[in-house]
Amino acid sequence: MRHSGRVPSASIALCPPIPGSAATYDTEGIAAVLLADARLAAVRVLSPAMPDPESSDDERTRRAHWVAYLAVGLATSGAVAPVLLVTGGASGALSPALGFSQKAARRAVSGYVLIDAAVPPAESRGGDWPDAPVHYLASPAAEPLEVNLARLRGWTVHDLESIDPRVLGDVILRIAII
Repeated sequence: MRHSGRVPSASIALCPPIPGSAATYDTEGIAAVLLADARLAAVRVLSPAMPDPESSDDERTRRAHWVAYLAVGLATSGAVAPVLLVTGGASGALSPALGFSQKAARRAVSGYVLIDAAVPPAESRGGDWPDAPVHYLASPAAEPLEVNLARLRGWTVHDLESIDPRVLGDVILRIAII
């Protein structure tokens, strides 16, 4: 988390993968890039910890716990609204639930950044999502179907050469200061 003399005016939440899923991006590397930029001096950069799942948890339970733990983690780590939510891989499909958890906590979401992510199924979105701009960051490793779904939904798609933390951090930085 960023510590500075300035009162935080927003937050960027770098969300961990769903337990049992592979990490899509280097959370620590991106956090270091963001924290090094003076333009984000009044922005908290958060990466809530995720406990290991119970061995008996099925996929549905792991997903529900992911949303719940992140909601609590953002609240207890001092997330300041508005929050830019960054997800990747399978967790992208849970962006609506995570956004709704922030709304329930009376914490506005400034946007969603999905990195090589699964696009939320249409039926999970309801009429209220997305409630903020969605940016899809697509590296060469991104699933073409997911990238096309993001484009069809009218989201801003950023085609990237790699998922190097400096590349991702730079794009997230530009999104955050728009």
